[in-house]
Formats: sequence, C-alpha cells, structure tokens
Amino acid sequence: MTARAALIVTNPTARNGAAEAMAPVAAEILRSHGWSVDITMTRSAQHAVEIAAAVGPDDRVLVALGGDGLLARVAEGALRSGALVAPLPGGRGCDFIRALGGSLDLRAGAAALPSATERRVDVGYAGETPFLGVATVGYESRANGHANEAPAWLPAGLVYAYGSARALLETRSSVIRMTTDGVERSFEGWSVAIGNSGRYGAGMQVNPDALLDDGVLDITTVEGLSRLRYPLLLPRYFKGTHIDGVDIRAARGERIEVAAPHGQPVYADGDIVGETPMTFTVRREALRILV
Repeated sequence: MTARAALIVTNPTARNGAAEAMAPVAAEILRSHGWSVDITMTRSAQHAVEIAAAVGPDDRVLVALGGDGLLARVAEGALRSGALVAPLPGGRGCDFIRALGGSLDLRAGAAALPSATERRVDVGYAGETPFLGVATVGYESRANGHANEAPAWLPAGLVYAYGSARALLETRSSVIRMTTDGVERSFEGWSVAIGNSGRYGAGMQVNPDALLDDGVLDITTVEGLSRLRYPLLLPRYFKGTHIDGVDIRAARGERIEVAAPHGQPVYADGDIVGETPMTFTVRREALRILV
C-alpha cells in the first residue's frame, strides 16, 4: 500500500488513560512509513461519531485507537461518511480486533497498517445504534455493567469474570420472548447475546460461529441452567465450546426482536444503548475496514 493520510481518533480515558500516551507512538510508526498523521482526542462518544462523519471516503484513514466502544462510535460516523476505518488496540478488551485476527500489541498493529488491505464487514443494529461485536439482554448485560465499573488494577482478562460474579448475586431467570425472522419463541432463561463478531469480555466467544460478512446475526440463549452452574461455564466461553443445544442454544437471523422481559437494559459493544423491547437488525458489508 502506498503512503497515505491518517487521522488517529483516541479516547483519552481508554485503558485508564493509557491510550492518550499511545497515540503519539502509533503516529510515529505510521510517519516512519511515509504517512501523514494527525491526532484528535474525543470529548464524548457523540464527539467520536461527529469526527468520523466529517471524514470523506477518500480523505484519510480513520485510525480508531481505543476500546470496542470507541471503535463502534467511529464506525457509526464512518457509516455516514463512507470513510475507511483502521482499528488499533487501545482498550482493555479489543474484541473486534481479536475477531479480525489483528495484533493486540499497539506497535505491531500500527506497523502492519501500511501493508493492510481493505475489507467490508457487516454492522449490527440495536434499535438505531450500530454495533460491531455483541449486544446483550439479561445476565450478560448486568455483568457488562459491573465490568465497566471494575477496578483499574484488574487485568483485562478478569474484568468480565468480576462483572459476572457480581451479576450472579442479583440476576434471576425470567420468561424471555423473542422473534427471529418472524418466528416467535418464549422460554425461561437468563440471557440473550446477539453477535456480529460474536466476541466480548476480552476474548470470550459467546457466539462461536459468528462471521463478520455473512449478512446474519448469531444468537446465543442461556436457558435451563442453575445459578451455581452458570459461572462454571465461563472457561468454555473463552474456548467457544459452551453451546450444547439444550441449556445454551444457538440460532441465526436477520431480524431479532426481544419483547420480554420489558424494561431490561440492552448493552452493545460494552455500552448501554437502551432497553427492551428492542429490535436487532444487520446491514451486510456496510463498513469499510483496513485489516
């Protein structure tokens, strides 16, 4: 790839503030390959959307240096502008980069960009909000909320385990009513995870068969599990071997509506995006990514 211009978009609070210091390192690496590089710090999630929306499709590469939340908001802006997005690891999870097979080392990731190629990936929607990774309802959403509040000293690989342990104390199973491509189903269960990349929690493969360019969303439902058995499954989530077709089921669809329980928080890419009832959809190959 020839030398080109880039705008590094960084969340200064990502990785407990470390991302701000990482941006000049990435910029210097890209400049050593002849790239022209600018850096901008986001003031909010909406500011990240606005920055990306203002960059045209042929202007410069949007380098999103942060976690999955920042990347999702940069992608939201890029969907409007048609800009090319290049993710670099600057957060604790970086699950979308894991799904792409990219490096979690900043220097290696930045050095690889000059020889990277463009591909198009699907984008999921939780209501009107785009997401790249996973949207959740139920137990996983509660765990996500607690994970966001995890102590700064906790290693990334233990953040979701921390959130899961706290959520286990306060979550009850309930009747979940969902409709997938027009087919309604109700069951007593704990959670629904709707995946585009299918990864969250710093490496957990909640939707193990999810693909980024197949035009469908993968669904994992946790149903007939006891409270004590649930946390024992976490190691299997990292391996993607938790689906058994009985207590934990997998499905796929282009349009999924979770109608009940009503008023439950919905998280997507680590951030709260609304509450149930909510409809989840997908746009095939809508986003340009530099991989």
